[in-house]
Amino acid sequence: MENIARLLLPQPCPFKLVRIGGDRDGAYLVPDDLTGIDACFSPGVNNLKSFEDELTNQYNIKCHMCDFSSDLDQFRTPIVHGMQTFKKKWLDTDGSLDSISLRDWINEFSPDASKDLILQIDIEGAEYRNLLGADDRTLKRFRVIVIELHGLGVLCNPELISKEVGPLLLKLHETHACVHAHPNNCCGDFIDPENGLNIANVLEITYLRRDRFQGNRHQYIQPQLPHPLDIRFNVSTNPPIHLNENWLGQKNRSLKSKLKVMTDHIAFANRQALSYFLRILQCYRAFHYFLRISKRLKRLARNIFK
Repeated sequence: MENIARLLLPQPCPFKLVRIGGDRDGAYLVPDDLTGIDACFSPGVNNLKSFEDELTNQYNIKCHMCDFSSDLDQFRTPIVHGMQTFKKKWLDTDGSLDSISLRDWINEFSPDASKDLILQIDIEGAEYRNLLGADDRTLKRFRVIVIELHGLGVLCNPELISKEVGPLLLKLHETHACVHAHPNNCCGDFIDPENGLNIANVLEITYLRRDRFQGNRHQYIQPQLPHPLDIRFNVSTNPPIHLNENWLGQKNRSLKSKLKVMTDHIAFANRQALSYFLRILQCYRAFHYFLRISKRLKRLARNIFK
């Protein structure tokens, strides 16, 4: 399990990256290798399906969603009939009535093993047991995997790495390669003392299946961190997090990445300044309201005690 964090480093990709799902939390970068994909499976939608809507509307990809904590009447956009489905179930391996396994879910909606799929999974830490419990045939169905990895602080603890995080990263590394990493700014980051990587406690990773890496590798597109298409904030009230240059090995940030870092911090500073200004304005209005009320009370008191 030594230096397991290096399995998170993005590799040069044979396809350019495109952003799917808008410009806020729930949007992800994926390789522009979506032609011929049969369906996307998305556990953990939280009543929001901007990613799935774009796949359906722009790429004609069917999308199947599940989340026991979501309800159809609470979705921000309606289900696209004939192209989207929703199950009010957890994705899990326990066989309970309110859950479904990844293999059973796929067999129900895309049983043809020759067809490629996308997995977009954000299930608050349950990704480990579900993907570790999935067989290799199931995982190989996914041409693209977009996964939010939670609780990565265990990478600093050798004993905890071997329980879930390390085995999952090793398992995915066998069939897929990381082509992009984006730190979710919800929960901060830390420095891995072994390699100097700053690792977000919640990290969004995009994988591409290894058989898609064809052609001249010298023409592959080098990773950019941050990528110009990355969203600025998952949580707008928290400062942005950018993966440091140790993630790029011997390479420096591209000019576009440097510009992205600068503009993200400027945008956050402007947002903070506006927030402070609005608070001051609110206090100013409250103070003047207090003065008006005080004057009215004084006039009322004078009239009463005449």
